[in-house]
Amino acid sequence: MSFFWEQARSRVRKGVAIFFLFILAACNHSASDRSDQPFSLKTYAGKWVVLNYWAEWCAPCIKEIPELNLLQAEHKDDITVLAVNFDRVTGAELITLAQKMGIQFGSVDPDPADTLRLSRPVSLPTTYIFDPNGRLAAKLVGPQTSAELLARIETVSAPSKEPPLAE
Repeated sequence: MSFFWEQARSRVRKGVAIFFLFILAACNHSASDRSDQPFSLKTYAGKWVVLNYWAEWCAPCIKEIPELNLLQAEHKDDITVLAVNFDRVTGAELITLAQKMGIQFGSVDPDPADTLRLSRPVSLPTTYIFDPNGRLAAKLVGPQTSAELLARIETVSAPSKEPPLAE
């Protein structure tokens, strides 16, 4: 009888160990894009990144989504549009929700605010624009059109027209 209990106890320990390994793997909260790679602006080096915070309940966000789809479709060689769900929806639920909302550009899962050292938005929609070198170039609050986003990118990418400082 003792041999039986030793084997049972050993199997339980192995099962518990495997269970905790699965739990630890599920707790990996580094932000990633839909490719399941850790999120990094370096992935998009050489391109402008438009990072948009949205929520299902946000009427201006819903209105803005077609504009972001248009921006991504017409400027995919120079600009990458990425969605971040404000309500921290993740995984398969996020993919389903993004499809339901008509989002035709990538999503970042989970929220990359900590990774990018950004404060989470206090109002929606909020859009962050990063230059091709990964530097924060603009923060826009409220719904944007494709034309407004392009204009802002042009403004922040234009060389300064101010005269140099006198020596």
